[in-house]
Amino acid sequence: MSKNDKPKGEKLGWCLLNSEKSYQSPWFDLRHDKLILPNGQDIVYTYVEHPGSVFVIPLTSDREICLIRSYRYTVDDWCWEVPAGCLGDQIGSSPEEVAHQELREEIGGITTQLESLGWYYMANGFARLKNHFFIAYDVRLNEPTQHESMEIIDRICFVSIEDALEMICTGEVNDGESAFALLLAIKTLKRKF
Repeated sequence: MSKNDKPKGEKLGWCLLNSEKSYQSPWFDLRHDKLILPNGQDIVYTYVEHPGSVFVIPLTSDREICLIRSYRYTVDDWCWEVPAGCLGDQIGSSPEEVAHQELREEIGGITTQLESLGWYYMANGFARLKNHFFIAYDVRLNEPTQHESMEIIDRICFVSIEDALEMICTGEVNDGESAFALLLAIKTLKRKF
């Protein structure tokens, strides 16, 4: 393996013979690595290389969480989510800047206080995807929304922290990344309030 690509894999005996990308876009690439495993087996490991995303949990001054209901073509379903966006088409922007932008675009929200909840790898069995999570405090919805052409958001709702947790537990929040983001936020918010 290349020293700059996967040095831990190289130390473990994963030997990269070649790598190619069969698809590239601002949102993700599809990569195929021909490898020799430590046991001598030749394989092709195919995975998604993703530039990462941000997820923002908007909290109003009334301590309500703002959720959006979005249509997702990939699963052909409506999903309750938190505002989120990809870093790939935001070259040069920090995750915090993208978080502010997504808050504005998706719900018309602004905040002066953004708290990082950290980052986590998502879908690490088939994707290199690092998501950044934030709470936005005292969010005010007084800006016009600017949805992208593929974004269909038909509802914005405000729920209590307890109701958000219930929506996760009942499966009403059916987007796993948003559910994870909400769980991170709820733990932090319960300590503060």
